[in-house]
Amino acid sequence: MKYKNLQFAFSIEVMFGLITSILIITMGPSAIAFLALFAIRPFVLEKEKLSYKDDYWFSAFQIGKYSLMIISIIIICAYAVDALLLSGNLLNIFKERIILLVPLYMLIHGILGLFSQRNSNHNLPFVSR
Repeated sequence: MKYKNLQFAFSIEVMFGLITSILIITMGPSAIAFLALFAIRPFVLEKEKLSYKDDYWFSAFQIGKYSLMIISIIIICAYAVDALLLSGNLLNIFKERIILLVPLYMLIHGILGLFSQRNSNHNLPFVSR
């Protein structure tokens, strides 16, 4: 099953990722509970059947893969900057806010999904098969 209006589904993902990130930064890690409202999305959005030969599977896999690659690069860069450029152990001070990576992944996944919807084939513009 996939959502009929994928642009709206990815927009909701971007919205929840952004709001949760802001809440975690301002209120602390307990604000991750806001993501529980995201569980309403499958009940609200209209779905449609999906064939196994549909190109959607390839596109969804690519979006998830690129989102994880971007999050991995962010984590590696954060640790490199902390180890090489900062005198104190800044990441250890804010270790409870590492939960921020969850809504950040949702935000990146939603943005990549919206970019992929620009193309009529539902593929990322920079992905060739």
